[in-house]
Parts: sequence; C-alpha cells; structure tokens
Amino acid sequence: MRHRVVRSSIVIGLVLALAAVATACGDEGGEGDGGTTEVTIVTEWSFPDPLWIPFLVAEDQGFYTDAGLDVTIQAPPDNSTTMKMLASGDAQVGLSAITDVVFARAEGLPVVSVANMTVRNNWGLFSLEDEPIDMAALRGKTIGIYDDSWTAAMLPLMLGSGGLTIDDVETVSATGSVIPLLLEGEIDVATEVTNLGGVEIVTSGGGDPQVLLAPEVGAPDTPVWVYVAASGWAQDNADLVTGWLEATRQGAEWAIDNPEDAVALFEEAYPEVASAHEYNLAAWEATIPLLSADGEWFTQTETQWTGFTQALVDAGQLDEVLDPAEYHTNDYLP
Repeated sequence: MRHRVVRSSIVIGLVLALAAVATACGDEGGEGDGGTTEVTIVTEWSFPDPLWIPFLVAEDQGFYTDAGLDVTIQAPPDNSTTMKMLASGDAQVGLSAITDVVFARAEGLPVVSVANMTVRNNWGLFSLEDEPIDMAALRGKTIGIYDDSWTAAMLPLMLGSGGLTIDDVETVSATGSVIPLLLEGEIDVATEVTNLGGVEIVTSGGGDPQVLLAPEVGAPDTPVWVYVAASGWAQDNADLVTGWLEATRQGAEWAIDNPEDAVALFEEAYPEVASAHEYNLAAWEATIPLLSADGEWFTQTETQWTGFTQALVDAGQLDEVLDPAEYHTNDYLP
C-alpha cells in the first residue's frame, strides 16, 4: 500500500481567511477509491518524528481502509498551524499538544480533542551537569526552547516554582532540535520530552542527563499530546472519527509488537530521517509506555482539562477556564 505523505505549503494568512468559509460550508473529506472517504491527518510538528508511526502503520496495514478511510498524512508548514488547518478544512483530524487545543478554543476555533494520545506529562528540563537541576539556580542561565504553545505554557510554570520568571533566564530558540545546542555547550539546559529529546541525548553520546520533569515542581501531570478533530466535521462524521481512532490504535498496537518493522516503515516514508535509525527506534520504544495506562487507551477526563487550564489561568497565560466540554469529548471513542 502506498504512503501519501504531503508537505504543506499553506500560508498562515490564507488558512485563517479560509477558516470561516470552511466552517460555514461544513467542509468534509471527499470520496476516495473504493467507496472510502478521503481524510487528511495533520501532524503536530513540521518535521517527521516517531509519534507519526501509528498513522503510517495503520495506512500500510490497511487498518484505515478497513475503517472506510483513504488518508493523507500531512505536516503543517510550521509548529503553530495544526489547529488552523483543522479549522479551515485543510485537515479533518490530527495530532497536537494539549495546549494547542486550549489556546485554539480561547480564539474560538472550531476544534475538539477526541482522545488522549499519551497519558502523562513527560516534559521537563534536561542538563548534562553532575548535580540535579535546581530551579532557583537557573537565574541567568541559558535555556534551549522551541517556539510552540506547550513550551510557552509549561516553562513559566516550572520557573515559577523556583521564584523565577522568563525574564530571569536567557532563552535560545531552536529551529530544529535543541539537543545539539546542549551537547555543544551552547545552552545550560534544554526543554524536552523524555521519549524524544531525552532519547536523543543518550543516542548522541551525551550519557544519562539530569532530568527534572514539570510535574515534579507542581505543573499539571496532564497528557502532552491528544488526537484532535474539526468540530463540525466530527459531528457530521462520528463513525469515521471512531473508525479513525480505532484504526490508529491498531496501528500503534502493531508497531508495539513489531517495532523494527514499524520504524523501517517510518524511515521509508521519510528518507531524510533514515540515517537516525538508532534514535528512531529508541524514541518509538520510549513512546510505547506513554500510550496507555493499565491497558486503557484514549479516555480523557474533565479533571485533566480543568486542572491544566486553571494552572494556565493562575500563571496569567489564559484569561479564563472554559467548560471542559469546550475542549474535549469522549463521544467518539471506539
């Protein structure tokens, strides 16, 4: 089965302009081959990462076809456009950080989280120093960051635990990975997740880093990533959303049982990452424990959303907490 992976060239302004039109028209995926429905899956990041493996496996193994879907896996033009693509109708479902959903709903964009991808907050700070990371001691230090909504929300929460603000540190934004900056000594601390950046440190020869996860200093222990959908499209195509989630889970379970083959599929689809095979495999294997808790997949809770959004309000990053139903639904779970 072919892989139809598309690189997006959408301009953000055009996406925003189309959003109102697509919403008013109730934009849907078209008809694919063999009576399937064409659906575009937009990813959370503009560069390929192992989080996409369940999508690729589900396509390759025919799980999406069995669910009546003819899918296109599409990267956004940058790391802040996933929600806008859903709102505009350029994609129907996708993967995002939970913060993207929160801030998109604050702007009134018609998107909704339909399932958790991961089950806990494994984001934090990474250092190559011998001593454990002390938040108060980071004053004046250089921190490598990404220009994404998760980092923008979570880093101030961590700094606040040490009596610091973002003005008390120097931040360096990476266009790719922050880890090379850490390994080369250009930054003191890197912001990352254990299953991606943490793995990159080890597989790049950096040894075992010092790690301080956000929940250890009072940040919400919420999932980092969720599966999302365009609200109107999901309401009109409930069975397809459920089928997409079930097929994606089947893809993840196949990849759990066949990690080498799953990673080979990822590297075949994205040859630009094939040279990092050791990292790709280790990153996928480190992602596996994050996908379910006690054998349960996907289920979101109101506490998850209210706790997280209230923390953002308390930190001055969000104006108000909306009803949890504004952010998520479990109505489409398999």
